[in-house]
Amino acid sequence: MSHNHNKFAEGLMESGQLGHFNTRDGPSFETPDDTSRWAVIRDKLRRAAAEFVGTAILTTFGFGAIAQLVLTSSSSWGAMCSTWGLSLTLAIYASGGISGAALNPAVTLALAIFRNFSWFDVPLYWAAQSAGAFAGALIIYLLNEPAIRLQTASDPNHTIGIFVTGLQTKDTSTAVAFFAEFLGTALLVFVILATSEGRGITPTDPKFQPVLIGMTLTAIGMGLGGQTGFALNPARDFAPRVFVAAVGWGTNAFSRQGYYFWVPVIAPFLGAIGGAL
Repeated sequence: MSHNHNKFAEGLMESGQLGHFNTRDGPSFETPDDTSRWAVIRDKLRRAAAEFVGTAILTTFGFGAIAQLVLTSSSSWGAMCSTWGLSLTLAIYASGGISGAALNPAVTLALAIFRNFSWFDVPLYWAAQSAGAFAGALIIYLLNEPAIRLQTASDPNHTIGIFVTGLQTKDTSTAVAFFAEFLGTALLVFVILATSEGRGITPTDPKFQPVLIGMTLTAIGMGLGGQTGFALNPARDFAPRVFVAAVGWGTNAFSRQGYYFWVPVIAPFLGAIGGAL
């Protein structure tokens, strides 16, 4: 999912599904001699749009899976984790050929530090990813609004968990939750970069990488996600908090659990750097 080492995008290019691949800035449909300012702006907007769509796909399916778990009796923790993994795979396939499919501000930061991703594009990607997560929350809220409102009336803390993460048990401390988010993100980024290197037993076909990354997210959720709900992604947690604060939960979206909201923002950034390092 890196840009300078995005074998998934390179594989699409080689198969004829992409145009010119710029090894410095990532995949691009522009021809090598098209250097006009508008072409550059259009390419950046295209990549930002891909990040928006990819993150929206990821969070729509992910929040939908949590909604099934919270609002009905027809789901399970394992099914929810598997859906997050599958949705990440689909999101990478949908957007990776254009933007590299970072889909996560923490991953974007790690790529800028360790993989020569353009620092000028970092704020653009962060904004697109946050907007995509906001859109995913909006879609799932609209699809489930009657049931959400009914259950929120009796227990607001129960339904807010559809959109934001938090301490899953009273026995989990903030320190343990911080370490869980740090470790989960570190493992995710480690696998992303390790499977981009093309060495060891990694499948030689780069088009298989999104499946490995999706499997990794599922494994993290099922093996390490019980303490926090595995945000691993600042945009996936913070943007939906803004959304739920606007639609009825108010400041409780940020003040709940002793202002826990900073953990799924800060810990993934540090975890991504640690995993990449």
